[in-house]
Amino acid sequence: MTSEVETNIKKQAMLDALEANYGNITKAAKAAGIAVRTHYKWRKEDDAYDNLVLSIKDISYGKVRDKLMEEAFLRIKRGDSSVLNKMLSLFYKNLEQDMKDAAWINHVPIRAKVKFVNTPVNWNLEEVKKAHEQMRNEGK
Repeated sequence: MTSEVETNIKKQAMLDALEANYGNITKAAKAAGIAVRTHYKWRKEDDAYDNLVLSIKDISYGKVRDKLMEEAFLRIKRGDSSVLNKMLSLFYKNLEQDMKDAAWINHVPIRAKVKFVNTPVNWNLEEVKKAHEQMRNEGK
């Protein structure tokens, strides 16, 4: 085989190893049998390889994010209110400003309020529905 063919085979092995190791370059290089410096040299010299590495990095981050979300949802389902509150604070930390921006863009007044409360460890869906209904009635 020519050295170019061998290099392409090793590049593909490195790409496969990157995906298998969630973007961890050191582990992927070891699995592919190349030096980490070689990987960076290929990225610098080969734009197509660099683009593939970047797309694998995005895919890997997505997989990690999905696994974290899955674990968080399992913990919430088991009643871990601290995980629920943290997720709500992360996802809705800019909600007030987002609502103001949407209202300004759409020329409509803001009609919603968000209130964060501690969730009991053993919550009952029926109780949550009743509390939600009570809050809606109070708001009228």
